[in-house]
Amino acid sequence: MMKPSTPPPPSVEDEALVKDYLLHDLLQSVLERDIGILKTLKLKMADIYILNLQYLQKRISAHAWSIQQQMKRRGIRIQSQGRTPEEGLQVHYLCRGYEGSLLCDRPSLKEEIKDRLVSYLGTDLAAY
Repeated sequence: MMKPSTPPPPSVEDEALVKDYLLHDLLQSVLERDIGILKTLKLKMADIYILNLQYLQKRISAHAWSIQQQMKRRGIRIQSQGRTPEEGLQVHYLCRGYEGSLLCDRPSLKEEIKDRLVSYLGTDLAAY
């Protein structure tokens, strides 16, 4: 008779995938907010800026979908996420039956979001 096998505990890659998902979610929120602000401004070429940000949103959304598919294959599900003024972002997730949590502080989140946005824009800020 075979013993029931227990699934492996969450790996570093699993946690990185959860963090990647969260960064993309936050990046979508940032772009949505910026698009809303641009719509209220009286800029001569606001529509071009908005279209570029919407294009970025589509690219980010496609990547986020890919991340969600990877999470599904690995048995990862986000249970809750919340923002705390002092600490940043806290996430609780299930990974193959194991409970996990991730706490990301605001300064590092801001830097990582900035880096991702620069990457999606194909820009090298060091050149400026």
